[in-house]
Amino acid sequence: MLARELISTVPILHPLDAGSKALRLMNEYHLTQLPMVVENKYLALVEEDEILDLEDPDILLESIEYNGTKPGIMENAHLFEALKLFYDFKLSALPVITRENEYLGIITKDNLLAALAQYNGVKETGGIIALDVDPRDYSLSEIARIAESNEVTILSVNTITNPVSGRLEVLLKTNRQELQSILATFERFNYVVKYTFSEEPEEELLKKNYDLLMNYINM
Repeated sequence: MLARELISTVPILHPLDAGSKALRLMNEYHLTQLPMVVENKYLALVEEDEILDLEDPDILLESIEYNGTKPGIMENAHLFEALKLFYDFKLSALPVITRENEYLGIITKDNLLAALAQYNGVKETGGIIALDVDPRDYSLSEIARIAESNEVTILSVNTITNPVSGRLEVLLKTNRQELQSILATFERFNYVVKYTFSEEPEEELLKKNYDLLMNYINM
């Protein structure tokens, strides 16, 4: 998914806008940054804190000294690059621009999270398996083969390196709630299963809650 596919339309700021107007728009759209644009060219990302530090909130934005950083992302960049910029600059909004610095719109944190949820299979019903793996032993092809042998589809794979031990936590989102057979296979191949989560189908969860309610009523 590319940056231009995540664009949201929100108001832009102009150098002749007052700081108080910027604060009002940020509050209205639940953002802590808004882009300042002139003749469709991206100038700066105005920060809420910069305005709150002003003695006079009605001062014009052109009078503010900006910190020199101007985070933005090219329209053809991947969403993972956007995620890195959000993290590095602590952003709530990231301007999307062309090579000519033309402003196209912004990516909001909500849009980014929604896109990441799609990539990680969050909306899909299934179980989660976390494996503790030595980096030298990590083989995605072997993990996939074990899943396939148990008729399990891996919807997403994420890895995190433990900064202390240097070992990998390999997080697998699967399409199955019943995980006993694949867990047994992982253990047979000497994989350390760190933890698991298994989601219940919605209809089963509703039935369980209904049964609990009826048991409570009949007490």
